[in-house]
Amino acid sequence: MPERAGLLGAAMVAGLLGACDPAGGSAGLGSMGARKGMVAPLVVSRGTLEERLLLTGELEADRSEVLVAPRTQGWGIAIRWLAQEGALVRKGEKVVDLDNTAVLETISDLDLAVSQADIDLSSQQATAAVAAEDKRFEVETQRIALAKARLDATVSPELVSRREYQKFQLAVRTAQTALATAEDDLRAAQAAARLEQEVKRITLAKAHRALESATEEIDALVLTAPRDGVVVVGDHPWEGRKLQMGDTVWPGLTVAKLPDLGSMVVEAVLSDVDDGRVRPGMTARCLVDAWPERPLEAQVLSVSPVAREPEHQSMRRFFSVVLTLPAVGLEDLRPGLSVKADVLVARHEDALLAPRAALDTSTEPARAWLRSGEAVDVELGACDAQRCVVLAGLSEGDALGRGPAAEVAG
Repeated sequence: MPERAGLLGAAMVAGLLGACDPAGGSAGLGSMGARKGMVAPLVVSRGTLEERLLLTGELEADRSEVLVAPRTQGWGIAIRWLAQEGALVRKGEKVVDLDNTAVLETISDLDLAVSQADIDLSSQQATAAVAAEDKRFEVETQRIALAKARLDATVSPELVSRREYQKFQLAVRTAQTALATAEDDLRAAQAAARLEQEVKRITLAKAHRALESATEEIDALVLTAPRDGVVVVGDHPWEGRKLQMGDTVWPGLTVAKLPDLGSMVVEAVLSDVDDGRVRPGMTARCLVDAWPERPLEAQVLSVSPVAREPEHQSMRRFFSVVLTLPAVGLEDLRPGLSVKADVLVARHEDALLAPRAALDTSTEPARAWLRSGEAVDVELGACDAQRCVVLAGLSEGDALGRGPAAEVAG
């Protein structure tokens, strides 16, 4: 124990002495061996720099059974009951129950419409039947009148006066005309009755179809699981949250999903200021926040062509990035888990690299601090957390020192 305490004390002293002289010059006896052994020299060297971009997102299933709000007579409909996020459901179990109050009221109105259409059809048929019988009676009356006139016209002209004979002949022609008119009226009445009955039948059929459609809507308002699975609740279209009971949804809106857990992707966001830096085919390392010890290799599958706002009336814009994951080792992962994706956007081989601790990037152009304390202008390329690519201003092997900002931080 005393030996361990002595080693800890020596390490603390060495650290303090090293912090007193981070630039690498002589700072007294305390900085000799201990500081030189702990602080690596800052030297321009050649090597490979991987330019990476960190994206944030969440896991999503590549394939899902989607439950959408059905089409109804009204446009919007409220969620009356909704299964919890992550709930396990069996095939046929209820996942979403939409409010059917408006549909029930519609069914009541449509039921009355069917009854009224049926009554109208029956009434029209009865009225048409009475009118047709009246027209038939008129035809029979005119037929009898024509028969009587023809009988009178058969009298010999020698037995009656010329005027009387002509009168009998005129009565025949008049009766023929009256009979033809009555027959035409009967046919017209029958045709009008058939047409009106067809209209009434169409009205009744439409009322029946509307009633059947509304009745089917009642069943469609209960969304059930098409298979066993885990429930993932849909997102509110503009409030940036999950749907919940009481929200109004519209036909075609995804209310819930049952994802296929055997095929997962990462849906990440790329800020619009980084437009063009991420492209399909790039590789990435993904870390699920809940499983940080299990890095997953991924590949950029797609980048949306248009940036969108994450929330309604937000000033920020993001591109949607989809990354594919390997098909194995995903058994414990669930949709919705947050993920960090480290995308390799560029790889600079055999590049001249300078430690960032010796660089001042706050000026234009940037400056590098030499071991002598002199500052020189440099042209820099891509950087990672520790190093930057030097395009001009330094040579391989140049010894650098820490800048004033690094010394203050130290």
